[in-house]
Amino acid sequence: MASQEKPSFDQIEQMARRHFLAIRGYHADQLLVQSEIREFLPQLRQLGWWSFPWRRVPRYSLADDQFIVSLVYVRHPPVELPTPLAAPERIYNRMEKLSYSPFGRILLLELSQREDFYTAIMQEPAALCGQSKILAELDVVEEIERLDIDEPTGHIYTLDQLVESLRHEYGVVK
Repeated sequence: MASQEKPSFDQIEQMARRHFLAIRGYHADQLLVQSEIREFLPQLRQLGWWSFPWRRVPRYSLADDQFIVSLVYVRHPPVELPTPLAAPERIYNRMEKLSYSPFGRILLLELSQREDFYTAIMQEPAALCGQSKILAELDVVEEIERLDIDEPTGHIYTLDQLVESLRHEYGVVK
């Protein structure tokens, strides 16, 4: 059996961007989830990238049933995503970190009712708690600060991060 030549990374990137941008309503700052990434990865195999350990990549993305995924996608109506976001990866990272705490979840639920949800999430924890109808009465700023919401989780949240992850794997795998 003849071995197929490894495709160029440009081909891989074009395939990824074409796949996700073809999804109705999708744009580059939108949150990606495991099921979407799992649906895409077999295309890499069809392209001929057989040696790629593609099963690893979805582990670095959010599961479809995680709190922030349900907040962004399931809520009716879903939180409207302005185009473009200033720092989508940082916003999603902060959201995920906040979701680790019951108080953070309350905060996210309250913020999701606001039109400026995605920009409000970038405020400092004390300011966020002060704007909360529920949390303003409680002394939870320290607990929210302990979440270290700006410390990277290592998760893939956006198409650009997925492409960078694929670029890294492409360079590692011969």
